[in-house]
Amino acid sequence: MKVLVMGGTRFVGVLVVRHLLDAGHEVTVFHRGSREPEWIGEVRSILGDRNKADDLARLAATDRFDSVLDLSAYTGEQTASLLAALPEVDRWVHCSTVNVVRPDPLIPWPEDIEYGPHPLWGNYAVDKIACERAISTARAELHSVVVRLPLVLGPLNFIAREEFVLNRILDGAQILLPGDGQAVHQYIYRDHAAEALARAVELTGSGFDVYNVASKRCNTSLQGFVDVCAEVVGRSADTRTVGGGPTGEDRDTFNNVDCVFPFSNENTILAIDKAERAGLLSPFLDIREMISAAYQALLENPERRKWERTPAETRVLARLENTGARR
Repeated sequence: MKVLVMGGTRFVGVLVVRHLLDAGHEVTVFHRGSREPEWIGEVRSILGDRNKADDLARLAATDRFDSVLDLSAYTGEQTASLLAALPEVDRWVHCSTVNVVRPDPLIPWPEDIEYGPHPLWGNYAVDKIACERAISTARAELHSVVVRLPLVLGPLNFIAREEFVLNRILDGAQILLPGDGQAVHQYIYRDHAAEALARAVELTGSGFDVYNVASKRCNTSLQGFVDVCAEVVGRSADTRTVGGGPTGEDRDTFNNVDCVFPFSNENTILAIDKAERAGLLSPFLDIREMISAAYQALLENPERRKWERTPAETRVLARLENTGARR
């Protein structure tokens, strides 16, 4: 099968390409050229900007693809323009997120739960919902698969999740937990996400189909995540709950760059039984092993041991200090 991968040059994407090659597919990767991984196998690399109509027209003229695997669509406009450029592709797979759903107090959340957006996820949720809607509208008669992922873990994560916690434990710094730190999140390991996305290309069916995909039995609270990291490192963790709702500052929107903790204090759990029946789930892997892999990569890359408090942490620490002084 001729598969076009949009993105595919970092983190999960590099592994997705590897899995596609292992499955015997012909892979073309369309990307901006900011990085060029050494893929294991022959990959056709096309440089361009998906936000430019001329580049998409040039991409469409290069070949007829059997499948598109879109890892880099973050807005409805980006999805719509690619759909217009490649209107007759047989199979379309879009990488989406748990954040498109409207949270329900009853968990886990099935695929047919209503769309949000939930204010906590800001424009990211609004834009990813627009991506899904663009696909369902444009490809009503063609097969499309949306893979919704929770928080992704893995070595050298480009979003500081494991490293946020591991660095603070290693340096004896206090870790602030928003709210009461007991909200439960669901995770997926980098390798498991890559395997699922590559397998999704081979799913048969018709119309618009959604699969929630996560690593099996990989749920824990914010406090629990810190405890697992501390166990892996072999040191105790100094944690402190700071209130302030899901963000720790009573903010409407969570910002994973300027945050008190890399996860919000709000439950996010997907039902994954449909994905398991479809063969999209990987065998169980203990979250301790996932964090151990991230910890080893952190130690092997000393430049990633350099860190500083986020502005949000600084603000909350100042607030707590002022509160204590008034008492």
